[in-house]
Amino acid sequence: MTTYFYGRNSDIESFDRGSSIDTQLSKAISYANIKDLKIDEHVTEQISGTVPFEKREKGFELLQKLKKGDHIICSHLDRFSRNTLNLLTLVEKFKRQKVSLHFVDIGGEVTGSDAIGGVFLKLLSVFAEFYAKQISEKSKATKQRMIKENRYTGGKKKFGWDIDDNGFYIPCEKEQSLIRLMRVMRKQGKTFREISDVMTNSTRKKFPVSWVFKILNREDEQLLKVA
Repeated sequence: MTTYFYGRNSDIESFDRGSSIDTQLSKAISYANIKDLKIDEHVTEQISGTVPFEKREKGFELLQKLKKGDHIICSHLDRFSRNTLNLLTLVEKFKRQKVSLHFVDIGGEVTGSDAIGGVFLKLLSVFAEFYAKQISEKSKATKQRMIKENRYTGGKKKFGWDIDDNGFYIPCEKEQSLIRLMRVMRKQGKTFREISDVMTNSTRKKFPVSWVFKILNREDEQLLKVA
């Protein structure tokens, strides 16, 4: 069994001076004495608390060392993680590994089956769900706003358009001419299949029927918005 102290500071000057880390360690040692534990290894690093634990250099190294029966003591919850979803995942992982995670500011082990561990896990789950919904709603709202502004939202760019340095769509004349050709053929009564065949044969680029349908529908919707 190994007991680890984990300390973190996001301020490089404070980290170099060691003042904040020393305070964290002092609290962890006092807690360990109360719990009849002896800290065997110190794991400290200077990095933002918003970075997922497994993506931190020292955090990753610690996760590789852990084995059944080990303990991790951290002075404050925000020293370990400020990402609720990430912390919930780690707590569940430690429970499966039989690794004990302690937070001094909470007053006990959060991976156990006692009152502190049970309440902590339930609260963490609620907050994780709340934050996930908030992020999802914010992401959707941002994406809708960007679409209205005719801005690139990620993934594959729209056929017929290029992207300028500010992330806005600008017409690509070469592809726009192909779209105009497809629209003319559609007005002439040609099926999407026929348009697909003509475009594929003339450009030597595969134009699936579903793609032709999507492009023409998108352009029609765009024209209606402008009108």
